Amino acid sequence: MVHLPTIISISILLNLIIGAFLLSLYFLRKQSSYLYWGSSCLIFVLAQITASLRLFIDLPFITHYIADLLIISAPLAAILGIHAYTQSEKQKLKLCAYLLGASAIVLLPLYSNSINQLITTAVIAACFSYAAYALRKLNVEHIIHLVLLQLCFVLHACIMLLQLGLLVIDGLNIFTFDFSQILAIILLSHIVITTLTAMIWPLLMFLESEQILSDLANRDPLTGLLNRRAFLTISNNYLEQANNNLTELCALMIDIDFFKKVNDQYGHDTGDEALKWVANKIKSQLREGDLIARIGGEEFAVLLTNTSLQKGQILSERIRVAINSETFIHQQHKIKLSISVGIITHKSGSNNINELLAQADKGLYKAKSNGRNQVVMMAF
Repeated sequence: MVHLPTIISISILLNLIIGAFLLSLYFLRKQSSYLYWGSSCLIFVLAQITASLRLFIDLPFITHYIADLLIISAPLAAILGIHAYTQSEKQKLKLCAYLLGASAIVLLPLYSNSINQLITTAVIAACFSYAAYALRKLNVEHIIHLVLLQLCFVLHACIMLLQLGLLVIDGLNIFTFDFSQILAIILLSHIVITTLTAMIWPLLMFLESEQILSDLANRDPLTGLLNRRAFLTISNNYLEQANNNLTELCALMIDIDFFKKVNDQYGHDTGDEALKWVANKIKSQLREGDLIARIGGEEFAVLLTNTSLQKGQILSERIRVAINSETFIHQQHKIKLSISVGIITHKSGSNNINELLAQADKGLYKAKSNGRNQVVMMAF
């Protein structure tokens, strides 16, 4: 069997490092989720130290009562860290404080009694179950890391429930079986999974922070579409691939008709919602691999990969009809919107995406000149 003191020592060291790292991130970025999660790691370290002292000193108030409260506090701090990510920790702070206070009152007369372990185990199982539930509300890009974190909490809750069941059976003397080895394995699992959970959270937060920075650099903050710079960068790569593979692609320039009137008549808030509505309508008609960007006020650019002019025209017309056939509704305002589209196909030769977009823009200008709400094809 693995030497338990060694595992505890390694766990203490790792949680100290992770906790200190998370607290340093908090002081650097001022994100309270790092503060709560770092505190959770350090509280767990204190819990392990105080619980381990029972091997050396006979002070149950410290080695049992204080240790149990610290063990309960660690997942509560982690729960606040989860809610801090969605800026809702203030709503849960009182509830966590009440739970910790209630645990302190209930455990105080029982800390020298074996029933204290039952209560502590039940509270911890409830905390980990709730933490797994709370993670469902996180909106993150890296789902696999979130699932791993949820799995850790679910496993932790299951292990604590198993321990609770064994403690009840052992206390009732239903079987004469010695559960000490199983409980030792459960303790080991508790330490390992807690440490693993502490490692996954900062990784998830770091990846999400990087994703946010990337989105700020490459995404339009209103619609979530690519911005002009990112669109041109990716489009040039697509254009190069099309030239190498001798495949066709189409470029679309799309503009919302009379959009200034929407802003003037209904206000810029309604105009912003209209932009998002149109962006979603365009996206809903595109295929996986097609590119879309908001490149100006009410102007969008689309790149259709491996698409002939005929297919591009059909898809463009489908986009136009999808927008014109429905009514945009915002704050009881019903607004009919339409778009003008210029489309150009490219077969091979040019490596300049700006030249392609300029030709599509000529088609857009012609569509507006011809009365708007139509698709105009241009020959390259």
